[in-house]
Amino acid sequence: MKLLLLPVTGILLLTACWGGQWIHSPGRVEDIDTRTAEINRMLDSIKVVTGQNEILLRAIQAQAGMRSGDQTQNLLELADQLERMLSSGGSSRQGSTSASVQTAYDEAFRQYQQGGYSVAAEGFYEVAMGSPDSEVADDALYYLALCHQSLGEDHRAIEELTAVYYKYPASERAASALARAAAIYSANSAVSEMHRLETVILDSYPNSEEARLIAGRRGE
Repeated sequence: MKLLLLPVTGILLLTACWGGQWIHSPGRVEDIDTRTAEINRMLDSIKVVTGQNEILLRAIQAQAGMRSGDQTQNLLELADQLERMLSSGGSSRQGSTSASVQTAYDEAFRQYQQGGYSVAAEGFYEVAMGSPDSEVADDALYYLALCHQSLGEDHRAIEELTAVYYKYPASERAASALARAAAIYSANSAVSEMHRLETVILDSYPNSEEARLIAGRRGE
């Protein structure tokens, strides 16, 4: 939400200042044209930000019905964690992985395979949050979501699965992450959200196996 509020606040401040200048210089029509163009560029920027985050925000908001009142604080904490994960923007490429990060990931994956989901989640979280540019960061975030799903924490799983797409759109995990999030929505009777994510898969990853399965099911 901060991504949207900051540009809007900027527009209000700018238009307020410009309004004052117009009162003192009513004949400067060229200034209006220039400033209008700048406002339009700002609005276009806001539209882009809104479009990029619409599904993510809906993913968070849609969980309200799946949580009790006692979990409100937990929702805020999760949203804050997700915002930090997304703060660096979508990454199309990732850097190298240090030996320590790889070791942490391998240990978390071993715990995951053995069913130690809580311990594995801690390890995956450490890698995903601590080394977001490493080669295994997208995998760590993906398996972090799977750990939470296995622990019955569907709301957290959805948030992390959608984060894989937003943070690592070029990852081989992205389409699968969205498909899993859509399946969780379906299991919780959130059909509209399921369709929304499936449409993103069809549009963004048309050649993926997930897209072919969705298209086949829809008869497209």
